[in-house]
Amino acid sequence: MPSFAKLMIPVSYLLGLALSLPAGSSAAAAVTTRHLLPRQNGTSCPAGSSARVFARELYTLWPNEPDAAYPATADLHVQYHNDTQIRIMQAAVFGPFPPQAQGCAFGWAQDDARRGVLVAGGSGLLTIRQLAGFPASGQPVSWANVAPFNTSTHAAHPDFTAWDRELHGTTHSSGPGSVECGGSEYVYVLIEKEGPTTGNVFLKKTEDAGVFVDYRCPEADP
Repeated sequence: MPSFAKLMIPVSYLLGLALSLPAGSSAAAAVTTRHLLPRQNGTSCPAGSSARVFARELYTLWPNEPDAAYPATADLHVQYHNDTQIRIMQAAVFGPFPPQAQGCAFGWAQDDARRGVLVAGGSGLLTIRQLAGFPASGQPVSWANVAPFNTSTHAAHPDFTAWDRELHGTTHSSGPGSVECGGSEYVYVLIEKEGPTTGNVFLKKTEDAGVFVDYRCPEADP
């Protein structure tokens, strides 16, 4: 009989797909911006400290259905298939950040395989670009409304390939400068699996796993 650990990945893969696949033609109904976590009133930045901010929410985008909009999720799921041309992207919201934040770095963390869920099928090499803005509150978070903010020529490329074979929890960083967060209360990032190589990545959000932005606070003046 196969072990639970061996069964966990296929079942989780199906759950991941269910999070993002449209449920019929009515799925493109407008879904307005909502926040999964309560907003905070300001963020302190003690001198010389560092902090990690997990994504507040991720919005699934279908470029082939540009007006489709779906409720926010906490889980990462992006995909590209070279034969079927399926493209699933996500727009992630991070914050709030203190105005002094510097050295901002996009990254991701995975749980121990016995309790977490990470699926990386095919190529797990992703592309992240910082968005210049985000749809206004009340607007559907669809590809049609996000695309005008996708103007950056700077990209980072986190690689999830084969990391679903790792037994122990691991943290990965794209390094300082992969995103800019100084002076911005919130940071918006587009996450996608670019072609032409087929790939699918699903990462279940938990207390310790998910996509994040790290930042540090400047040292105190001598």
